[in-house]
Amino acid sequence: MAAISNLVKIDAQTRSQASESPDGAPAVAPETSQTARLETIGRLASGVAHDFANILTLISGYAEILLERDSAGVPHGRAELEEIRHASNRGAKLIGQLLQFARTRPAESKPIVLNSVASDVERMLRPIIGEMIEVRLKLAPGLGGTLGDPVEMDQVVMNLLLNARDAMPTGGAITIETENDELDPAAAAKLEMQPGPCVTLRISDTGRGIAPDAMARIFDPFFTTKALGKGAGIGLSTVRNIVRECHGAVWATSELGSGATFHVCLPRMPDHDEVADPQTERLTPQRGNETVLLVEDEESVRRLLSQVLNMRGYRVIEAPDGERALELIAQRGSEIDLVLTDVIMPKLTGVELAEKLLEIRPEMPLIFMSGYPDDQLSTGSAIRAGRRFLRKPLLPDALSTAVREVLDSPSRPFDRY
Repeated sequence: MAAISNLVKIDAQTRSQASESPDGAPAVAPETSQTARLETIGRLASGVAHDFANILTLISGYAEILLERDSAGVPHGRAELEEIRHASNRGAKLIGQLLQFARTRPAESKPIVLNSVASDVERMLRPIIGEMIEVRLKLAPGLGGTLGDPVEMDQVVMNLLLNARDAMPTGGAITIETENDELDPAAAAKLEMQPGPCVTLRISDTGRGIAPDAMARIFDPFFTTKALGKGAGIGLSTVRNIVRECHGAVWATSELGSGATFHVCLPRMPDHDEVADPQTERLTPQRGNETVLLVEDEESVRRLLSQVLNMRGYRVIEAPDGERALELIAQRGSEIDLVLTDVIMPKLTGVELAEKLLEIRPEMPLIFMSGYPDDQLSTGSAIRAGRRFLRKPLLPDALSTAVREVLDSPSRPFDRY
């Protein structure tokens, strides 16, 4: 394993030049950081459309196969059903990533593993990177965890990958590497970090490389080597700010004609600190016999969720909107054990329903669900009536688990699930 001190190719002067704008102002304003995020989202749009086209092709294709088999009296195949579920889960995760990435909210530091960030972002960007570029993953097994905001760390990897792609308009290769390392005092002093255990992420390309005069300015806000209209020059300055907020460092090494490598070094968490496994395991279906008032204006979604809950043993009362839900609560309130409501609905929204529910049944457990970002649920007394926020698309096992937990712990405060 190469010592990280051998990878530090920057000197104090270069780091000083890259740390602030020419007039000495802060590197990037908060609104600029959000602009960078929106710019990245714009660059993702075509790839997301491509990925979703593939997902919908899989779901509709396998559904057609099953329908044809049913018409012909042929037994259903489990393999096709598994493919449909896999494609649906893939689409749900993609939506969640985009909504979370687009949200404006303060950074939230959590234990994360760069292997998972790198592999997830690479998979997400694969359609954008294109078939002319080979992507190689060299992720260290047993990589240690680090503290950072998951969405912002996604943004770091996205920007570096997209920059690597832009450096190879006629094709080439990108290598993504991770490594456990040790930061010695000399290297730590150059990087303005604390010596000790660290994790490194390196993203290399085989492109044209970076000229020496540009190397000293690549992290400056609004500096770009791209053609006019091809970049705002805020991506790398945003990357640097995010990494510094995590008490880490980022720098680049390059030779003209031989590509470039961007290095990200972050403090490593102690081995005894637990890092949540990012891989979502299938949950054991949770059952019950309580009565759920399901409030959902989309009939097909309401029918599906009702069937899922019925299969888990729950009795379901359906309402197409908040007004009808209030009528049912007035008529059959003693039967209802929990309210599961969409947020955005005609006539009466889920939040407005919750506010009215607070007045008549303040102890009633309530779960919000929506395909929209949850920023709109950040304030207000209605939120205290909720116990969960479920993001659509909903997975059956996650839905039944949330319902069971809320029913078992009705006094638990609102939490985004």
